[in-house]
Amino acid sequence: MSHSNSAIAPTHTAASAGLLIEHYDGAAVAAETKRWARIYEDVYAEALGLSDHSDPPISDRLLRHAGRPGFALVAALGGDDVAGFVYGYTLPPDSLWWDGLTPDPGAESTREYPERTVAVCELLVRAQWRRSRIGHALFEAFLAERREERATALVAADNDVMLATCTKYGFSSIGRMEPYPGWRPHMMIMRHLSHS
Repeated sequence: MSHSNSAIAPTHTAASAGLLIEHYDGAAVAAETKRWARIYEDVYAEALGLSDHSDPPISDRLLRHAGRPGFALVAALGGDDVAGFVYGYTLPPDSLWWDGLTPDPGAESTREYPERTVAVCELLVRAQWRRSRIGHALFEAFLAERREERATALVAADNDVMLATCTKYGFSSIGRMEPYPGWRPHMMIMRHLSHS
């Protein structure tokens, strides 16, 4: 998988539940932003009234993130049907990702340099495929391609199920923040990545 924003053909590997795992770069996702936004809106249909699911709209966030260095999206597909996806990008040295994090973990923890941190922006699985470990397969497929030292993500502080799941995935909570004005409080979580 290429970490560039040039168009590439998706790569295929077998996944659980008879699905295929496909990898997309930023150019491929930007060309089909509506496809990925529809899946997000399906998964969060009951929560779209909350500001953290609609402001800014997922299509805007996806398009902005797809242009960032190190962007990648990994999807689980059953034919043309998307069961779920995960995406993220490499934090740049001037990243604002850590702004507002409390307690402040200190400058060394939040300092970015090339290939230090991958931010996992979304991990979602559609209802009919939940409880089949597809989320875990997606997540591990995404991280297996990364070369950063660590991964970080934000999870709504009241989402106990996802926070417990991320703990099983090796993440630890390091603080709390409001990612965008008006969003619910989120927990910042982090996992160190081993590259063997």
